[in-house]
Amino acid sequence: MPKLYVLDRMFERTKFIHGREYRYLVKNERRGDVVIQKVVKYLGPVDPVYTKDVNKTWRSNAWLFARSVTESEKKMLNTALVSSSAFVRDRARIILLSLDGGQSKEISGRMGCDVRKVRNAVHAFNTNGLKALQKGKAKGAEPKFTKEQYAKMLMIASTEPQKLGMHFTTWSLPKLRKYFIEKEIVDSISIETIRCLLKADGIKLRKSRRRQYSNDPEFDKKNYG
Repeated sequence: MPKLYVLDRMFERTKFIHGREYRYLVKNERRGDVVIQKVVKYLGPVDPVYTKDVNKTWRSNAWLFARSVTESEKKMLNTALVSSSAFVRDRARIILLSLDGGQSKEISGRMGCDVRKVRNAVHAFNTNGLKALQKGKAKGAEPKFTKEQYAKMLMIASTEPQKLGMHFTTWSLPKLRKYFIEKEIVDSISIETIRCLLKADGIKLRKSRRRQYSNDPEFDKKNYG
């Protein structure tokens, strides 16, 4: 008796890959006189290493879901959907979709964002609750110089150039930059960085005075009298 195939009806089957069993949603498809099984969707491992239990206790896993929420939390999440901040709106929507059972990949597809954004939002909510809706401050750039280098540069800027063997009487930003590099205090530094460094420590560079001289015996009285 010939074997009958029901076409276009989807059903589940499993397949072993490298010793582990995985689930797939497949359907029969006829190609000429041949009927083949076409994979429609990957459903995950038969025995996932990480799972969500019926009591909704969560573990860090590849199938990440938002924890259960109280009525007040859900109300605040819905309110956040109309926030003026795109960050707050996106996070609230991600968490609500996750509460409805959406997987990270599905949510990222619906929102048109990277899956890492979804995972970060859900993980932040599970860890910090509604604080996850607040955008944290960006980390500042790492210091380019050590405390010793900063201290040495400040000390030099506060010292008269002639005491350090220089032929001029006052510092300027370009002169400081040249001195720092020539004396190998730093490998490189910009004039703007030096300006900010001095400003932060309240150091002001003295401006050199231009003096005028005259043969007029009354010169001093006229200018300083």
